Amino acid sequence: MNFNELKSLFFRAAVTVSFSAGLAGSAFAGENVEQKIKEAVESNTAGKVSVSSVAKSPVPGIYEVTSGTDIFYVDSTGRYGFVDGRLVDMKESKDLTALRLDKLTSINFKELPLELAIKTVQGNGKRVIAVFEDPACPICVALHKFLAQIPDATVYTFMYPVVSPDSIPKAQAAWCSTDRAKAWSTLMQGGQVAGSKSCDTTGLSRIAALGDKLNIAGTPTMFLSDGRRLVGATPPDQLMAAIDEAARKK
Repeated sequence: MNFNELKSLFFRAAVTVSFSAGLAGSAFAGENVEQKIKEAVESNTAGKVSVSSVAKSPVPGIYEVTSGTDIFYVDSTGRYGFVDGRLVDMKESKDLTALRLDKLTSINFKELPLELAIKTVQGNGKRVIAVFEDPACPICVALHKFLAQIPDATVYTFMYPVVSPDSIPKAQAAWCSTDRAKAWSTLMQGGQVAGSKSCDTTGLSRIAALGDKLNIAGTPTMFLSDGRRLVGATPPDQLMAAIDEAARKK
């Protein structure tokens, strides 16, 4: 992998991995430690990262690696790299930070109050997704359209009007509609929903409280059936791979 490919590892969906590595001291005995780390980095990346130089950093056991004009840091084994605040296992091509974040931000999907969501079933509904969205969020609009085209999916949509003050009355109008799914879809397509906003909207308040409890800071926020959280824009191929992976775990 080249340096840009190495960086891209930090944004891929990761799989479970365990690792241990000593960061204190050098993993290589004798002289020419820097040369040995250079060889290790190039070997662990199958020669796709060409190392220009290796030097000690101010932190014991951590080394600065340059590849052309790019800089990243590795441990004393030359296997684990630190780039843009991420830790990656270069030999296994795995983003270890993403693994940890997945665990920290995952939820128990079965504990979601799905009765508050708009339920849409497509085909046999085997792919199950929950999404918090706002009609004032451009990414939400694109994702809403994409999710509507996924075959064999069950989509639970939570109205989460947090992007713009104008979203609140729109959500209230959709909530009070006799056909919430149709009303919300109209809003997500840029349309207007007329009607009463004076029905019982405590459900929207419960969704807002749920968002606070789950630390949902922005939209769209999506939860897969295995509890994993996806925030913001995700490339379609990666999104489908993650959805399918979660469905296989059921």
